[in-house]
Amino acid sequence: MSRADRVGYAHAVGIMSGTSADGVDAALTRIPRGGLRRPSELLASAFHPYPDSLRRRVLGAQEGTLPMRDLFAVHVEVAEIAVAAALAALAALAARGIAPTVVGFHGQTVFHDPHGERSGKRLSIQIGEPAVIAAALGSPVVSNFRMADILEGGEGAPLVPRFDYHQAASKTRDRVLLNLGGIANLTRIPAGAGLDRVIAFDCGPANMLLDAIVGALGPSGARFDAGGALADGGHASEEVVRDFLSEPFFARRPPKSAGREDFGAGYLSRFLARTEGMALADRLRTAAAITGLAVARGVEMSGKGAPHEVYVSGGGAKNTTLIAEIRARLHGTKVETSEALGVPVEAKEAMAFAFLAFESLSGRPGNVPSATGAKREVVLGSITPPPRPA
Repeated sequence: MSRADRVGYAHAVGIMSGTSADGVDAALTRIPRGGLRRPSELLASAFHPYPDSLRRRVLGAQEGTLPMRDLFAVHVEVAEIAVAAALAALAALAARGIAPTVVGFHGQTVFHDPHGERSGKRLSIQIGEPAVIAAALGSPVVSNFRMADILEGGEGAPLVPRFDYHQAASKTRDRVLLNLGGIANLTRIPAGAGLDRVIAFDCGPANMLLDAIVGALGPSGARFDAGGALADGGHASEEVVRDFLSEPFFARRPPKSAGREDFGAGYLSRFLARTEGMALADRLRTAAAITGLAVARGVEMSGKGAPHEVYVSGGGAKNTTLIAEIRARLHGTKVETSEALGVPVEAKEAMAFAFLAFESLSGRPGNVPSATGAKREVVLGSITPPPRPA
């Protein structure tokens, strides 16, 4: 038994790759045992980018253009990148001869259809072979988190709210936790609320649209607008913003979730056609304003009145132009990063899946029905044990 087991906490690793499909984040966390509502602590984190060739194939899988044989190879390669990121985060722990209690591996989403509108089946598919990770790290791996919630009538997303509640619930403060990954999603935790009053849902596109514009029109080799520098000084077209916020997704009441099926290649094509002739800075500023207004409407939809504060995480938290658009449209609500809660902006979702994996390993539910729309709480995921010693 490790010291962690004796003193009442566990080491868990979370591995996450979001809809931006730029690489894999890994987070080593220390989690209180016994289901106590105390925050997880981040011990180390690492990011491993996808090589360009792998990223192109991942995006092809998401858009449905990747041949099946190539998809099988990507299924293994994504797991190999996850191992590299996890080993980097685990370096200090491994030097002490300690293996993590559990690994939470979200995988790379390639298809999300919780209502069966596109496939005829209610499902969400993530690739990345968990057995590769279990063998490399010597710990059980929890993966395939979303299907259990979907089978209970839920969206399978968002799954971060239970972690958000453990990290940030307050008796006196009404809080929104906003994550700006490929998709913008929020969790609203009213002051003094129980878990059953937590509301969470996807608001609209965030980095997915911005990154795609940079990839199509930006400097050669650029994957994203670092710090929002390319958009800085641009002017948003409010007419375009209003047009793109008139799509049916934005009027839907939560629970709701989104992916590349909603805001991927087709959405980009419509945006580029609608903004033809505009300067790159203006196009990026307009895209940032779409996110800003989508977030503002999401916050309004999430509860009565303005929250006391909004805490931002995800890669978009480092885009100062995007944050400026959000602040401007939240009309004075305090906006700061999740660092104020002890959660580094780029490690938040990986930390969440470390937490969810530990909950699953402990036999406790991980979804929040008020957020996903599921009929009941369920234990999430499938567990892949490490190989037995010969």
